[in-house]
Amino acid sequence: CKVRPCVQYLDERTCDHDVGCHWDVSESPAICSEKRCRKLGTESACGGDVRCSWNAVDGVCKELVCSDVADQCGCKARDFCSWDAADAVCKAEEFSGCPPMDVVVVMDGSGSMSKSFGRHPHGFYAMVEALRVWMGNLPLTG
Repeated sequence: CKVRPCVQYLDERTCDHDVGCHWDVSESPAICSEKRCRKLGTESACGGDVRCSWNAVDGVCKELVCSDVADQCGCKARDFCSWDAADAVCKAEEFSGCPPMDVVVVMDGSGSMSKSFGRHPHGFYAMVEALRVWMGNLPLTG
């Protein structure tokens, strides 16, 4: 029997405080899981996953962020990244065709939001969690 890393953290705050863990909302209820690339403990294993990058300074494998890829060839080698020739930067493929825009969020203030919402005890908690995850994935500029 081997204890899985990160499961000892029972809430998002303590989970996210550990650099090797992340709060996984794809599970229901949400749990603290080990980051994908942190599981790859060696440079060779890390290099075998295109979504990961070896950090020689820290000696750990980290999730690759498209904006960290500095050259066009390296960017195009990853199917989840797209090269923006106009700005000479690598961007996440899912956002590469999106023009800049303002985002306005309006939340329902009725009594239904004070009830449980999926796995959340309160509708506002669910909305804030969804927004937090969504905003963390967007390439925000200002």
